[in-house]
Amino acid sequence: MTARIPLPVLACLAACGKSPAAAPAPAPPDPPPAGTVMVMNDVPIRAAEVDEIASAYASLEPQDTPAQLRRLALSNSFFPRIAAASIAPERRAAALDLARSYREALEKGGLPSGPLAGPMEVELTGVFLDLGFEFWRVALGLEPGTWSPVFETPGSFHLLRVKSRKESSLSSLTRFTIGTFDFPYLDGATVRTDVEAALDRSHLKILDESWRDAVPPAWRYRLHVENP
Repeated sequence: MTARIPLPVLACLAACGKSPAAAPAPAPPDPPPAGTVMVMNDVPIRAAEVDEIASAYASLEPQDTPAQLRRLALSNSFFPRIAAASIAPERRAAALDLARSYREALEKGGLPSGPLAGPMEVELTGVFLDLGFEFWRVALGLEPGTWSPVFETPGSFHLLRVKSRKESSLSSLTRFTIGTFDFPYLDGATVRTDVEAALDRSHLKILDESWRDAVPPAWRYRLHVENP
């Protein structure tokens, strides 16, 4: 007697014998914004942004070449900030939303209303060495009483206003009294080690080869640049 193969099994054999349809090709990635010279962790870095920060370093190091000023901007400002941004994206997004709501309210002469208390304004006084590069740089370009746009340092967003300034022949010695609101998204106690670990996990792709020398060799190795 010839054994019959049940119909469900025959159907399975027929289906399994068919070649699967080819998967559609993935859509090509969007091109980076105009002026992008490198990309770190999928974040575009544009020449104009780097040169803006480099111009502030030029006030501190006027003897440095443009290439060295770009190295300072990338190594001290861009790379740590982008690495920090990759650690806790949801907390970072919430901190940015809060900072923007404060900025909008401060422009109207008040603070955001709501059930939860937000950060309090902190007053700082000093020169470049006291305030740190980013606070000093932002304060340098502000008129007294004007709130800055939201800006970011590794692990936190900030708003800043200049309450008073005492000019000096050297911009690094201009003395400021500033008020700041801080909106952290990383733990201040561990932010340094967290950022260092994130840098070791980061990847940099140089799109414009004329900018390769702006990334020091040690950073090209650390950020896993192809053909460092």
